[in-house]
Amino acid sequence: MIRNLVLLFLSTILLVACDNNNEPQLYTSYAGSWKCDETGSVNGYNKPYMVNIDKNKSDTTQYIIRNFFDTGDNHIIVVRVNGTTLELLQQPTSGQILRSFSGTCIPYSQMKLNFTIYDGESDVFFESIYSRK
Repeated sequence: MIRNLVLLFLSTILLVACDNNNEPQLYTSYAGSWKCDETGSVNGYNKPYMVNIDKNKSDTTQYIIRNFFDTGDNHIIVVRVNGTTLELLQQPTSGQILRSFSGTCIPYSQMKLNFTIYDGESDVFFESIYSRK
């Protein structure tokens, strides 16, 4: 009897340990942590970093992106998601001036932002691709 209980216990542990965690996670919201791979028109500029996206509580089509352009969690932009298009609603709070902005997304799994920032001397083009980490 004890031998059967031990075998049942070990079998249960093996079944739990063999659970397939390699399946991609399905997301139903843009809120959460995202990996950003950013490239720029400045020679050789390529920078990976993390951003956090929060849903705007007063408007479910709006999202707050924290750490935009790797400027820290206190610096944000606000975007509206309309299908697969992103619309900029609020300029960065970090002092950069966006001259242009366009964005597209694959719902809940990837965002692609194209923007131009005036650096005080000239316009610099950037492309940021956000993906789930």
